[in-house]
Amino acid sequence: MSQPAAALPQRPKHSGRGTHKLELVRSGDPSNGSPDPTPPSTARPDLHFQVEPFHTIARELPPLFLRHWEELAVDKDAIPLDPDWDRYFLLAAENKLAVMTMRASDALVGYIFNIVGPHLHYRSSIHAHVDMFWLDPNYRGTWMTLRWFRANDDMLREIGGKRASIGVKNHFMAGRAGSIFRRLGYRPTDTVWTKVL
Repeated sequence: MSQPAAALPQRPKHSGRGTHKLELVRSGDPSNGSPDPTPPSTARPDLHFQVEPFHTIARELPPLFLRHWEELAVDKDAIPLDPDWDRYFLLAAENKLAVMTMRASDALVGYIFNIVGPHLHYRSSIHAHVDMFWLDPNYRGTWMTLRWFRANDDMLREIGGKRASIGVKNHFMAGRAGSIFRRLGYRPTDTVWTKVL
C-alpha cells in the first residue's frame, strides 16, 4: 500500500513566486506539539460551526485529512494521500474556496470544503461543489450535522451561489449520508464511475 503524505503544514513560507512552501512534519509525531483533537466519546463539548479562512486552519487539517483518507478513500494502494497545499492556498486567495468548520470547544473536528465560482458550462451563475466533507465519528448522528450543512447552504446563497453539488462515497455510512442531503432538498442527479489506470 502506498504511504500517505501525512504531513502538517508548518509556517507557510513565501517563495517569491506567489506560492507557499510548507515544511512537512509527519502526523502523529509527538514533537510537532499538536494534540489529538478527538476528546473521549463520553465528553460532550461545546459544538459550533463557522466559516473560517483556509490559511487560519491549514496547520490543523493534516491529521483530519489523514483520518478522512483512512476512513473513506478508495484505491488507497494506488492513490496516496498527497494534498496540494499550494493549490488550496491559491483557491483561497482567489476567493474560490469557502470552508465551513465544526469545532468541539476549540478543537477542529470537521470541515466542509466548497469550491465556488462560475461553472464551465454556465458562466453567468455561481456554482458550488463540495470538494470534501468530514466530521469526526464521535460527533456524528446528531441534529447538529443537519444544522451544519444547512448553514453551509445559507453561506453559499449569501455569496451568490445558485446551485450546489455534493458527492458521497457509496460505502460511507452504508449510503445513509444521502438522507441528510435529501432532507436539505438535494436530489441525486449523476453517477460517477472511477477506474485506476
